[in-house]
Amino acid sequence: MMLRMKKYLAAAFIAVTAVSAGLFAAPAPSKWLSTVTVTAKGAHILGNPAAPKKVVEYLSYTCSHCADFEANESPAFKAQFVATGKASLEIRNMVLNPVDLTAAVLARCGGKAKFFGNHKQLFSTQSLWLGKTKNISAATQEKLKAQDYAGFMIGTFDEIGLGPIMQQRGITPAQAKACLADKAAFTAVVGMTEAGSALGVRGTPSFLINGVLQDHVHSAAELAALLK
Repeated sequence: MMLRMKKYLAAAFIAVTAVSAGLFAAPAPSKWLSTVTVTAKGAHILGNPAAPKKVVEYLSYTCSHCADFEANESPAFKAQFVATGKASLEIRNMVLNPVDLTAAVLARCGGKAKFFGNHKQLFSTQSLWLGKTKNISAATQEKLKAQDYAGFMIGTFDEIGLGPIMQQRGITPAQAKACLADKAAFTAVVGMTEAGSALGVRGTPSFLINGVLQDHVHSAAELAALLK
């Protein structure tokens, strides 16, 4: 399965360059938006881990619809459901290409306390760094072909300008590159993608509610209708 993912990542590079629960001590409801837990599979959950409605969002950092959801729909959804403890929001990666892989691993840098801020930062600056994929050098692309994924991600980090973007999050280039070389982070992101494919996730963003894939739900309004 990992070999299949590696072949998929290599093939998907061409496309992206063209585009240039248990028991928990319950905090007060006002604290849910700063409550973050990490699952055994490495996904990040925002909000009440014991919420009656558990929402999972499968996303890609190179997906424009995902960026739009994060900027324009997610805030109201979080205010209505996550802040009140009615629902939790779990973020899982659905990696679409190697540049997406770079961003997904980078989002994890700094641990769970940094994750949702990194997540927002990468989406809010998506047009800046995604538009620079044409700058990815032949040498960096060769690392992808050689399955040197850490080398590819580190080269991409430099060449599409992710360094200054992550410095705004208090993460130095050296720290970011150490994160990109973290095999556990790579394995978690690829594992979530493979699990999503097995569940039938075919596009991003896609949502699960209490473990059930909602095939035709792609907006906060559609989610809200199912959570009330």
